Amino acid sequence: MATILILDDRAANREFLVTLLSYVGHTLIEAEHAEEALALARAAQPDLVIADVLMPAIDGFEFVRRLRNDPQIASTRVVFYTATYLESEARSLAEACGVVHLLAKPAEPQAILQMVQLVLGEPQAYQPPPQEDSFEQEHQSLLLNKLLQKVDELEMVNAGLERRVAERTAELAEANVRLSELNAFKDNLLAIASHDLRSPLGAIQTTADFLLDDDSISGESRRLIQNIYSSAQRLSDMVRKLLDLSRLEAGKVELDLMMLRVSDVASQSIEGLTVTARSKQISCSLHVQPGEIMLLADWTKLSQIFTNLLSNAIKFTPSGGAVCVDVASSISGVSIQISDTGMGIPDEELPHLFEKFKRVHRCGTAGEQGNGLGLAIVRQLVELHGGTIEVESQAMRGSTFHIYLPYRSDERQEREVEVSS
Repeated sequence: MATILILDDRAANREFLVTLLSYVGHTLIEAEHAEEALALARAAQPDLVIADVLMPAIDGFEFVRRLRNDPQIASTRVVFYTATYLESEARSLAEACGVVHLLAKPAEPQAILQMVQLVLGEPQAYQPPPQEDSFEQEHQSLLLNKLLQKVDELEMVNAGLERRVAERTAELAEANVRLSELNAFKDNLLAIASHDLRSPLGAIQTTADFLLDDDSISGESRRLIQNIYSSAQRLSDMVRKLLDLSRLEAGKVELDLMMLRVSDVASQSIEGLTVTARSKQISCSLHVQPGEIMLLADWTKLSQIFTNLLSNAIKFTPSGGAVCVDVASSISGVSIQISDTGMGIPDEELPHLFEKFKRVHRCGTAGEQGNGLGLAIVRQLVELHGGTIEVESQAMRGSTFHIYLPYRSDERQEREVEVSS
């Protein structure tokens, strides 16, 4: 059996040849680069070198030229194993270096074994080094042609990529236009449908309310009328919230700004929900940090924020629980915390909490219904004030909503003057 040196800068290629040829009993040594291969050839005196051509620093042609210039190893048989240098110019240069056998990558195992057997069967004779001048000229010409070929290939690939990018960009632009049209259609349809629902719902509520005032109606009839009134009320609330959200998302809501104390808005909102909280024996409290600073904000919109959050807190807090509002001022804005001891929110639901129609729990602790729009409106209203809202929660232990409302630039300057004085 023979000693064979494998020269290839790719480990996978070397491993394939070593595995294949060692299987039939040959002794294999391997090198990653030409300098290493030359040193191993001098030391091991292999019967055959199977060399790649395209390698960094020193390619296969230059490796063979140096091999032939060393009398100690000049007669070593060499086979080129390459995927790129297969044209007639490459074969001519290989023959000038005394390499007459080329294997094209990837080659079938049987073809490699047959080639190795063929070359090892040939007599090992001295191979003179190629003529220096002609070798350099042909070598540089071959490298330049190969480089130009690669440039042409890269340009073709680049042109194909640019074409595909242009096609995808056009498709995305068309899809975005279509999406915008559908979104506008959806908003308009929602606004029209919601508006058209208000009148009949109002009539239903008024009629049901009128019938409930009639003391002659009792029993099952009164219960059914009460259900009609409650259902119409819930639908009216949903329609109102749909209209509010549609106008907020369309950017059609403007703030009616005034100087106010956030604690006054919170107090009024808590007062409006006192009856609901008492019916579930839930305590509602307000804590205000001393030295509260007035804020330029929209009273009605701020009240809507508090009402939605407090209603949710009461809805999802069991009987005997507590809801607490904390208000604190700083040099840059007002911080608000609304906490409850309710059902809490699972961690996986937190990222989607402020999405439209998102309902974590199907109903409240006393069976209260919801429509999944309140928190989406709250976030829009907070952001309309330039603020932020975040939530932290533990299942079955309660939730805390953190709202931050910054002072406007002109307000901030006034606050800095007040603090410095």
